[in-house]
Amino acid sequence: MSNLIFPKSSASARMKLHSLFFLVVTTSLGLILGCNNKIDSPRSVLERQDSLADSSMAGTDWNITLDSAWARPTKAGMMSAAYFKLQNNGSTPDSLVRVSSSASEDVQIHLSYEKDEIMVMEEQPFVAIQPSEQILFQPGGYHIMIIQPTNDMNEGDSLSLSLYFNSGMIIERNIQVGNPE
Repeated sequence: MSNLIFPKSSASARMKLHSLFFLVVTTSLGLILGCNNKIDSPRSVLERQDSLADSSMAGTDWNITLDSAWARPTKAGMMSAAYFKLQNNGSTPDSLVRVSSSASEDVQIHLSYEKDEIMVMEEQPFVAIQPSEQILFQPGGYHIMIIQPTNDMNEGDSLSLSLYFNSGMIIERNIQVGNPE
């Protein structure tokens, strides 16, 4: 039966088939392995919701502050970004693990940077913040992507922003649309 498909005189056809098979297998493996390249995020606050209501955390003094928050104006359905300054005033490291907003169901932590003279933007599973560290979320660096806002975001409007940390801390703010500077 195989002689009907690949005659013995056609070594070139068999070689092409083997090459094609090798190409398909290596490409498939590359895609399978490449799609699993994300860093495992730290255990998030969502996995610890019960601990947020635990009375042992009632006296916890949260040491992370958020200042100078604002978001870019945009039309409904178009992307926007939010920027701010995070400061860890405590002696314990923490990590920003998730952000939500009233403006969109899809809000992501991103980092922009230059690679080979091209600006690249990647979603981040978390942003670690060390004791006494200040991290600026600004154009060209860390920022919060607001994917397809449900309404226009006009200068002077406000939207809610909730930041969830690995420690269980949640910072909730209404932030201004439009750069306050």
